[in-house]
Amino acid sequence: MKLLFIGVGEACDSEHGNTSVLVTTGDNKKTKKILLDCGFSVPHHFFHFCNDPDELDYIWISHFHGDHFFGLPLLLLRLREMKREKPLTIIGQQEIQQKTGELMEMAYPGCMDKLGYKLLFSTITPAEPLGLGELSFTAAQTTHSLTNYGLLIDDGNDRLYYSGDGRPTDEVRKLIHGCDMVIHEAFTQEDTLPNHSSISSCRQLLLEQSVKKLALVHMERKTRRKISEPFFEIINQTEKIFIPVAGTILTT
Repeated sequence: MKLLFIGVGEACDSEHGNTSVLVTTGDNKKTKKILLDCGFSVPHHFFHFCNDPDELDYIWISHFHGDHFFGLPLLLLRLREMKREKPLTIIGQQEIQQKTGELMEMAYPGCMDKLGYKLLFSTITPAEPLGLGELSFTAAQTTHSLTNYGLLIDDGNDRLYYSGDGRPTDEVRKLIHGCDMVIHEAFTQEDTLPNHSSISSCRQLLLEQSVKKLALVHMERKTRRKISEPFFEIINQTEKIFIPVAGTILTT
């Protein structure tokens, strides 16, 4: 899998944008593209990197906080303006279709019925994995202030886990064991907030669950400023832990 980081910041980070990742799976003849989360700032950054309206296949929404969900109306509107033709599938919790409809109506009344392309919805729960073509999606709930699902994507060759927000639970730990790549929020340097993970706990997760590669995102902007450049260099030199920025490309 190839990962393009559209943004890597938290809700209020004006420099690094809301965390979002474009995942490409498969070979050149049979690729699928999945956008992981779509917060306030994501659409403008997404279209900076991607100008084909039909290249996106799936959008994953981890939970309904604004910095992970509120960019969806603008993204869908822009795809309409760009004359998208093929169906687009949005994957999320049981309320995903209802929440999307409500959000679209608030942002652009009547637009949902005039997209010009088919919008499909697929739901997932920790007890009910989802299969779409050659891809399988498995969810695990994290510890967060709002129900958030971490997502494991398996394309038959590699396994990628994206945390969304929240601390890992025992179910998450089981899910990610031996994972090829984990993209995990690391809001603070140490575990100081009950509903967010940290750099320290993510590094521990890497070792305990035999994760092959770890990318740290959604870092609180003050935390990011406090951490010195040498610390970033030490982490990146391990070849297992990465701190990406917008535009970074990694492979599993």
